[in-house]
Amino acid sequence: MEHFFDSFFVLSTIFALCLGRIVKVPAGPLIRVEGRDIVIPCNVSHFDGPPEQDFDWELTQDSGSKMQVVSTLDSSFTDKSYEDRVNSGEIAVERTSASSVVLKIKHVKLTDSGKYKCLTPSTDASISGNYDAEVELRVISDSLKVAAPQSRSKTGSITEGSSFDLRCTASQDSVEGTRLSVTWEVRRGAASEKILSLNPDGGVMAGSDYSQRYQAGGVRLELLGNGVYRLVVSQALPTDEGTYVCVAGQWVKDESGAWKNILEKSTDVGEVKVMPIASSLMVSVGGGNVTLNADSTLELTCTVATANSDAIRMEVTWYVSPTPSADQGSSRLLVHMDRDSVVNGSDAVTVSRVSADTTRLVFREVEKTDTGYYFCKVVGWMPQSGGTWYKAAEKTSTSVRVTVTSLEPTYSVLLSAPTTPHFSDDPTELECKVTDVQNANGTRMTVSWHYRKPTPADLPVSDDLIATMDQNWDLQAGEKYKERVGKGHIVLTKLDPAVFKLQVLHTRDTDRGEYFCTVSAWAQTKDHSWVKTKDVSSTILPVSWEQEDPSLTVVATPLKAVFSGGDPFEMACKVTGKKLKNPKYSVLINVEEPSSRKIRKIMSMSQDSVTRLEEWNEKDRLDSVVLEKSSADEFRFRMYGTQISDAGYYYCEVTAWTPDAGNTWSEATRGISNKVKIDFENTGPAFNVSLHSDKLTVYPGQTVKIECVITVQGAAAGTDDISYDVKWSVSTEDKSVFLVSMDRWGVRTLTPRNGTSDCSLERIKPRTYRLSIHNTEDTDRGSYHCSVTPWLKTSDGAWQKSLEIQSEPVHLKVDFAMLESLKYPLLFGAGAALCVGLLAMLIGYIGARFCCKNALQDDMRGNRRLVSMEMD
Repeated sequence: MEHFFDSFFVLSTIFALCLGRIVKVPAGPLIRVEGRDIVIPCNVSHFDGPPEQDFDWELTQDSGSKMQVVSTLDSSFTDKSYEDRVNSGEIAVERTSASSVVLKIKHVKLTDSGKYKCLTPSTDASISGNYDAEVELRVISDSLKVAAPQSRSKTGSITEGSSFDLRCTASQDSVEGTRLSVTWEVRRGAASEKILSLNPDGGVMAGSDYSQRYQAGGVRLELLGNGVYRLVVSQALPTDEGTYVCVAGQWVKDESGAWKNILEKSTDVGEVKVMPIASSLMVSVGGGNVTLNADSTLELTCTVATANSDAIRMEVTWYVSPTPSADQGSSRLLVHMDRDSVVNGSDAVTVSRVSADTTRLVFREVEKTDTGYYFCKVVGWMPQSGGTWYKAAEKTSTSVRVTVTSLEPTYSVLLSAPTTPHFSDDPTELECKVTDVQNANGTRMTVSWHYRKPTPADLPVSDDLIATMDQNWDLQAGEKYKERVGKGHIVLTKLDPAVFKLQVLHTRDTDRGEYFCTVSAWAQTKDHSWVKTKDVSSTILPVSWEQEDPSLTVVATPLKAVFSGGDPFEMACKVTGKKLKNPKYSVLINVEEPSSRKIRKIMSMSQDSVTRLEEWNEKDRLDSVVLEKSSADEFRFRMYGTQISDAGYYYCEVTAWTPDAGNTWSEATRGISNKVKIDFENTGPAFNVSLHSDKLTVYPGQTVKIECVITVQGAAAGTDDISYDVKWSVSTEDKSVFLVSMDRWGVRTLTPRNGTSDCSLERIKPRTYRLSIHNTEDTDRGSYHCSVTPWLKTSDGAWQKSLEIQSEPVHLKVDFAMLESLKYPLLFGAGAALCVGLLAMLIGYIGARFCCKNALQDDMRGNRRLVSMEMD
């Protein structure tokens, strides 16, 4: 392995020594045109010495004379014949890197032809390689010519779809190594676009936007001889408009073998304007307005006029519109014919091409519904190279009015009532008959029934649809009558094509009013659908009967009076109804409290004798009230073990129900009885309730205490013989909220609260109850009430509930005080700061006392040693 590396190193050294300095210039000859600029590069490689090398340029002319042109090292190197051109910058040498330069010659002359040598002074330790390189420059005269023979080119304004051609001449003197190219371009404004190019190698290349048309033969470049080049454009497009330019170029091959352009000239051949087909397209419907009878044949022609009509193909579509404006959105398409004359229509409507510019619409057996404004829309299609088509123009004609007249059927409608009701729930029968029918062959008759509620003359009249038959004789019920029609309570029948009947099997009181029928005539169209042609309504027919409004009388009678608590109470309610058909009654027992005049529902019984407790929610007395039906029109209410709190005015509320069709019950009327009073002899004590608060204005977070004090007056009673239900509530501007209560057994009931405050209730004395509101907040402001219900123990050991007593309100206000709100945070902050300071002092003292003691002693001993050394 060592011998291999030694051999490789020796061979590499020998190769580098053999290679030496290399100076390179382009391979010649370089051919340039007189008056143009030239740049000749030169570079050196594989050299020793400094990285920046110097270069000298010499010229050996065809005559053999040598001239020093320019140098990067010595400014006096230049020959006198070149000093002016070098000093003016016409000839210059420029560095492109430390080891490469370019020789630039502006406006090269014929006398500049010759062999140019690039020399590099040696900086190598030993001479090896080449120190100069030579390239030949041939300067030829400017012989390139390009011109436009205007008389032989077809330019100017042409029509879209037409063809045009343009010519130009291009030539050059025959010089070895040069080639000629010709390019056609179109200029639109400041931008130019290449169309076709004849390259120096003889090939034709199309521009990016013209490659497809060139492949299809739409654009061609032809050589006519004698230096004439013709551009042929077939089926011109609007985008072909512009100024056409012929560009001639002179080319030579560079050292890589690629073609290099050394000279280019151009000339404007001509301006081409393309007139679009859309600007000349005219579409019209011939014949003017037309009036014809139904079942006739309508014929209309659509004529198209345009330039270059031989090259265009027309697509025609016919429409009919209800308005004169040719708006396709609201129009109906009749028939369509594409550019290949393929028709998409129907047996009744067709279109045909009469000539190249005229099509005819044929509409057979027109109907009255075909009346409207007819117009045609034309789309012009132009062929493109390759067999494709593009939409060149589109236009819509003005419309013509076509009126189709027909003989409308004439008839009359008579409405009669074979059966009329005398009472509610009686049947009603109405008959609608069509008479005096003319011109109704093939006409179908349908009917609609309407109800009109009697209204005062100064109010608007509204009609309700009962039911209607459509053109297929399908029944459709009105919104208010769907249920009755669906259940068969209202029946519609068709006795014959001209007689229709409406039957209401069970007439209601709400059915009293005015009725009329409307008969519609329908005509069948060609597509077998039906179109309404006429409506005729009958006269108004009133349906009513003599009837008084139902009434109800209710009388309440006390059967057992109450004098003291514990006595039973019984009340009878007698019902008397008038103008009620097969009624049933429901009853509701109410009581009006004597002090608050509040109405409370106690118990009810439905018309089906189903009883239910309403607002009677005293758990211990749910079975103490009874409501029963003693006869069809009499009810009895009993209350056992009456309490003092039951005092009030009792009455019956009775509702009468009557059956409708289908055994459904509806409310007919209702009545309220007289009031029966329950009152008790007051031989016991009298009670009073008052509130006392320790503060009426509090700050957030404080606690407020409100005491409810009960005072007893009159006959004395022991503490064990009286107990109380106490209830607290608070009222704000918009609502009253229950807070807490304590019943006579001491059981408390508390309502959940949403805020941060809380409340509690306690009995601090036999007749004093304290409400405490802890951690008050803004939502706790309001008026506080205390309601007390006393319970008295009778001589037989039973408890009697007295009437509820309510105190006067106490108004609580919650204020926000800055000092109060910051008092506790400031105190806590100051205390925490003091504790932290004391702790820091303690830690510092311990550290100084115990941790640093030894260090101080060592320092003191060290100081003593230093002192004694100084003394020594």
